[in-house]
Amino acid sequence: MANDWQQAVRELLETSRIAFLSTIGGNGPETSMAPYAVWQGDVLLHLSRLARHTANIARDPRIGLMICTPETMAESPLALPRISLSGIASIVDEQRLAEGRSAYLQRIPDAEALFSFPDFRLFRVDIQHIHWVGGFGMARSIPRQGWRDLFGVPGN
Repeated sequence: MANDWQQAVRELLETSRIAFLSTIGGNGPETSMAPYAVWQGDVLLHLSRLARHTANIARDPRIGLMICTPETMAESPLALPRISLSGIASIVDEQRLAEGRSAYLQRIPDAEALFSFPDFRLFRVDIQHIHWVGGFGMARSIPRQGWRDLFGVPGN
């Protein structure tokens, strides 16, 4: 079925709350771990200004994210479903902060205390490119609007 990937992507996003975040550092790509939430088709990241990845985003807002099914010893790591996303990160503006914060905390409730820390900011990643791998022989690029359709976001 043509839309099997949609259910698989939903399941992946429901079972994985951590993304591997790639930013462009002074010496090239740098990768870190970041909890995430999806809000209105964009990915939310709550990041500290003290972290290198946040300084990297300030210099170059292009980022990459990898979300992967948790590994088990029963499966080959090569068969794990995963999705690669790339986009442009920006700070959530004040007018949308309460709504974005609520969406993030619904997914990552442990982060509530961090919202009172002055060095943390909520970032919104406008997803531009999506590549899903569902396992052996199952891979596809997903059009941007296909991604947004998963979350009920109309076309721009």
